[in-house]
Amino acid sequence: MTDVVFHIDEDARWDQLLSNLEYYSENFGDHSKIEVVINGSAVRSFNGFDINPEHGKRMRTLANDGVRFTICGNSLKNRQIGEDNIPEDLVEIVPQGISELVAKQGEGFAYIKP
Repeated sequence: MTDVVFHIDEDARWDQLLSNLEYYSENFGDHSKIEVVINGSAVRSFNGFDINPEHGKRMRTLANDGVRFTICGNSLKNRQIGEDNIPEDLVEIVPQGISELVAKQGEGFAYIKP
């Protein structure tokens, strides 16, 4: 199965993203790597880790199943969200979300933007 990188850059799309991730992980997660790149306004959910508690729970379950979550350092800086607001055990900060997307696609990951 193909490795995939999911991209979220809009805060309003978390429910759709998580639903897509849960489906893909359940059906194909044993056979592919799954990464999520968070940038743009989607980083607002991490302002004081003010994420919807249900979203946080779903993300933890997905992370425990092997889904890797990354967040754009530039987007955090642009929105004045401190890196100390990011739960290190759940989300990895990368310098640039766009560069992470390009790198993953260069490694053969399929790109999905719900």
